[in-house]
Amino acid sequence: MVYSPEMVTLLQQLRNRIYAEFGTRIRLADPELLTGLADLGKRSRDPFTRKTVVEIMSMAGIPFQLEPSKVAANSDHARQTTEITYRGTKIYRDKELPAHSQVSVERQQTRQMYRGQVVHK
Repeated sequence: MVYSPEMVTLLQQLRNRIYAEFGTRIRLADPELLTGLADLGKRSRDPFTRKTVVEIMSMAGIPFQLEPSKVAANSDHARQTTEITYRGTKIYRDKELPAHSQVSVERQQTRQMYRGQVVHK
């Protein structure tokens, strides 16, 4: 397939992200690049990667949807995504929300960790 300059730019942006997350190299000469990219886009937890894969698929004229809307709606009620900066890199994690919180006031305070130890302030 012949890629447009915009698609090549987006694929270049995805190279390091996909290699860091899945250990897979993106090669423009690969004839199965778009199908493999669609699979990786569905499995990715990085919002930028997911959004970029959708853009690339739309530029290629391939109908693509990340996940059904019913599944996404159910997962939003049970999970919350938190953003953590670790060594200058942003990491996104899903956090389970409690159904009914009966946690004492003392435990509701956030604990700060430093080198694996709890720091009391």
